[in-house]
Amino acid sequence: TVTDGSGNTSTATQTVTVVDDIDPTITAPAAVTVNVDAGTCEATGVALGSATTADNCSVATTTNDALASYPLGDTTVTWTVTDGSGNTSTATQTVTVVDNIDPTITAPAAVTVNVDADACTTAANNVTLGDATTDDNCNVATVTNDAPNSFPLGDTTVTWTVTDDAGLTAQATQTVTVVDNIDPTITAP
Repeated sequence: TVTDGSGNTSTATQTVTVVDDIDPTITAPAAVTVNVDAGTCEATGVALGSATTADNCSVATTTNDALASYPLGDTTVTWTVTDGSGNTSTATQTVTVVDNIDPTITAPAAVTVNVDADACTTAANNVTLGDATTDDNCNVATVTNDAPNSFPLGDTTVTWTVTDDAGLTAQATQTVTVVDNIDPTITAP
């Protein structure tokens, strides 16, 4: 408003626009470590917690890109906060899924073999051990056994070991029986 010396006045208007250009703040929940679901190689129903948010004016929404099912290993979850003016900020959280389920193993059936000719043992290459039956909720990495190079007369226990990708192991045993089926020789005086 302007007023002259005679008291005449005129007015004009001006618009003042206040803009919120300050991003909101967000802190993601702490990292989460969970075990795989029974019989699977993934985790579902993971409780992520809640992000901590703030803004100089108002927080409109807080969202995340959480999965329904998390694979084995590390997954990054991104949290996003949006304020009333559309400004955004993000923070990340790590979800680690661990395989805590041992693999399974069944050793091959027991084996009975004869001694090698002119020996009281049987060489390992003359013994057919068979194959162990294994399984794992994720993946079997290796299957090994501790069979000796030569089996002595009688019973020998062979221990089979399965190891999964997480380094978890299981063992089973197999018996190898070596029988002396060779008659002795005799020459009378």
